[in-house]
Amino acid sequence: MKRAFAAITVVLTVAAFMATDAFAARAYRIKWGAVSPRIGSFAYITTMARTVNKDLKGQVTISPMETGGFLDNILRLQKGLVHCGLTHNLAAYACYKGIADFEGKGDDQLRGLWGGYVAPVLQVAIKDRNINSIYELDGKPYVMSPGTTGGRLSKMFLGSLGIKPEYKLMGISSGIDAMKAGSVDAFYRIGPLDSSILEIQSTMDVVFLPVTPDDLAKFEKAWPKHSLEYTLAANTYDGQTDPVLCLAYACGDYSHVRVPEDVIYKIVKSAYQNREKIGTSVPIARDGKWSEMWDHTVKFMEVPLHKGAVKAYRELGFTVPERLIPPEAK
Repeated sequence: MKRAFAAITVVLTVAAFMATDAFAARAYRIKWGAVSPRIGSFAYITTMARTVNKDLKGQVTISPMETGGFLDNILRLQKGLVHCGLTHNLAAYACYKGIADFEGKGDDQLRGLWGGYVAPVLQVAIKDRNINSIYELDGKPYVMSPGTTGGRLSKMFLGSLGIKPEYKLMGISSGIDAMKAGSVDAFYRIGPLDSSILEIQSTMDVVFLPVTPDDLAKFEKAWPKHSLEYTLAANTYDGQTDPVLCLAYACGDYSHVRVPEDVIYKIVKSAYQNREKIGTSVPIARDGKWSEMWDHTVKFMEVPLHKGAVKAYRELGFTVPERLIPPEAK
């Protein structure tokens, strides 16, 4: 009797695993490069993933992946370590064309999904360090996190103005901890209401360093198309009583030609149809107008779209510009 019961148990267990495997075979699993969970962009990715997963239940499952930053996401896309990822649109273009810091490391198989949101690049200093201008960052200990677009863009921007901080190389989380410990004077952060800045403000006061239109004009001359601007509204953060003019960038989500067309088609169509829900869920997406998904794709994306994205946008009634149509979709 016990043997019969054991045999039945084994059969039922195998059947259960087979059923699970059958379900898993139907759901295409997507690893999506995000950032550290301690900064605002991660909340956007998790919200988008949760929304699309619910909409495409049994077809696609998106899993947000903690990474070293937006540049790290590009490298992971190239190596096939993630299927999709969030990054700066112009950094993606540099990779696609193999130019600037991607010379000799380009990848023309990179493909776009949507143009994303516009976010400020905040320059933040500890209040008692007597730093009240970006020019006073010169020679000061400053967090630089390799693999992040914010770090890349900050270094390009400050360099174009002749500002040379004493860069301290460390990861995103280590940089936050260094600010809290007071072992550095300043760092950069992305987003209108970033969770890591709120975390730091729980232990100390900080100042937000404004830029000027002349600073942005000099940067644009040095790096064409890079000089977006963003005004951080007064009282966004505690103690920040005045508006702050900031450098900004537009970041979007990307994939690679190796990801199946039908999978990307479903993801893009679902994201667009749920754009209001996704775009108003977290501050960085809301204030960066992520819900203007198609307009931002046309305005800010320089890399051709994935073939599946082209199919989705056309089905949604949009005319895809010639520059965004990849060779495999022509």
